[in-house]
Amino acid sequence: MIQSSAQRDSSCTLFAFEEKVLDLAESLVSNTDQMPDGLLNGFKVLRDAYNQSYRESQRLLRISDRLQLDLHRANQQLSEQTQQLQKLNAQLHEEIHHRKALETELRRMATTDELTGISNRRHILELGEHEIRRHRRSQRPLTLMLCDLDHFKAVNDCYGHALGDNVLRHFAQLFRAELREGDIAGRLGGEEFLALLPETGSREGLQAAERLRQRLEDSPLHSSRGLIRITLSIGVATHIDDEPLNHAIARADRSLYRAKDAGRNQVVLDSQNCVTDEPNTTTTTPCESK
Repeated sequence: MIQSSAQRDSSCTLFAFEEKVLDLAESLVSNTDQMPDGLLNGFKVLRDAYNQSYRESQRLLRISDRLQLDLHRANQQLSEQTQQLQKLNAQLHEEIHHRKALETELRRMATTDELTGISNRRHILELGEHEIRRHRRSQRPLTLMLCDLDHFKAVNDCYGHALGDNVLRHFAQLFRAELREGDIAGRLGGEEFLALLPETGSREGLQAAERLRQRLEDSPLHSSRGLIRITLSIGVATHIDDEPLNHAIARADRSLYRAKDAGRNQVVLDSQNCVTDEPNTTTTTPCESK
């Protein structure tokens, strides 16, 4: 059944004008008695072609509507997926930042003495091995300072371990402040500390140790229990030839014990690193004769 012109106008306006023209032409032809059959058949063929074109147009419009609807849904899904991707990307960045912060904290915990904030035993020894290798390549001097707080057990017994910890932190701050930027400071354990002084010979090492000893003697800790005065004994040794790090530390340790035996609050240079071209200070014991 062929749709009327009014029906088509309401559903599709694409062929409205052509439909009116065809209706008018068919009405004129049908009202003429002498109109040839061929012309009337031609109008019918034209009408059929028009109806077929109209139906095809409707079909294409429906396809276009479906495609546009599918495209709209696809765009909506793409938008939702983009939002989800942005959210996941933000979460990923946050996770990366968190992991980096965690790695930094783990690295700090693995290399830093928790109490004093300077290098812990493991890290200072690793750095020492690195400095030994660098010293061997460059043939530049390397000096070690092994430091021990005098009568620290008495500090803990008298003031308690909390104030004893404050004393260790106090010394660590002075220790780090007295060293140069390229020097390395670490806590070996308890009240024992080690410094590595690259590009430093025996004389400069003695001077650095004496400055540190004097600085601590002149800088008592202010606490709730009043001033806590603490002194320091230091053994100094300069690395020799190809000796391992632990041998150099052992020589510094022997010098440290000589400082303790001599009355504490002193700096003693290892006998293999004797400085013979300058007088000894009152805080540095004379070199042992070989």
